[in-house]
Amino acid sequence: MRKLILPSLLVFTLALFTFCSGHKHEHREITAELREANKIHQKSLDVREEIMDLEKSLKEAGIDYAEIKEELKIWDKDIIEVPGFEHSHDHDHDHEHEGEHRKYHVHNPMKPFSDAEHLEYQKIMYAEIQEIAEKMNLLLVPKVMEETENNG
Repeated sequence: MRKLILPSLLVFTLALFTFCSGHKHEHREITAELREANKIHQKSLDVREEIMDLEKSLKEAGIDYAEIKEELKIWDKDIIEVPGFEHSHDHDHDHEHEGEHRKYHVHNPMKPFSDAEHLEYQKIMYAEIQEIAEKMNLLLVPKVMEETENNG
């Protein structure tokens, strides 16, 4: 009898652990709103990766961007993936990095939004990251102008 209880208990415990593990992947239908939200999310990640290069240029030029860096840290903490597309680095839009892996990854917890709220949230996050990139580019403009004048 004991020979049956131990293996049965082990199988039951393993099954319970598997089904009750910390992975709370929500199985929800991928709607048009979620697909659109993911497209916008991917565009945000494209801009975020461009910002990584801008940061390098700002550092090399010795330009202080501490205030913008704080905005970027907040954005990094607020960006979330879209349900159904978690850790998906596939691009649903035309993309020149086909087959390449992203340098920037999102690991923030999902928010309990409706599909429409996810779409709106991604639109807001995209607008914010574009604004941050624009501010960084503006900081680099005087440096580019200076180099142009010196070479001219």
